[in-house]
Amino acid sequence: MFGLLRALFLGAFALLILIPVGILLAVIGLPIVAVIGALALPVLLVLFLVGLPFLIIFAVLAGLLGAVFGVLMAFLSVGALAIKIAIVVLVPLLILGWIAKRMFAPRDSWRVGV
Repeated sequence: MFGLLRALFLGAFALLILIPVGILLAVIGLPIVAVIGALALPVLLVLFLVGLPFLIIFAVLAGLLGAVFGVLMAFLSVGALAIKIAIVVLVPLLILGWIAKRMFAPRDSWRVGV
């Protein structure tokens, strides 16, 4: 039981000690980060000026490829739909027409000149 109280006390004391350490690191570290950021600005500017045209070209090419692929897939899906309609509707109509011709047409009407 006393070990738990000792751990809680020492943990709270360590947290109190860490507060000035955090303030010291913030006071020293933030100016260092600001100087490194200021030194990195020319590099970022060059990367931006050189890399932005490549990014724009890549984005345009990706958009064009996506549009072409989308249009092709739309036409293919319409073609697949047309084939399904042909199979479901036109094939039975063809069979019914053939049956009606066999039932109602005169004998040998398909022969020419006989």
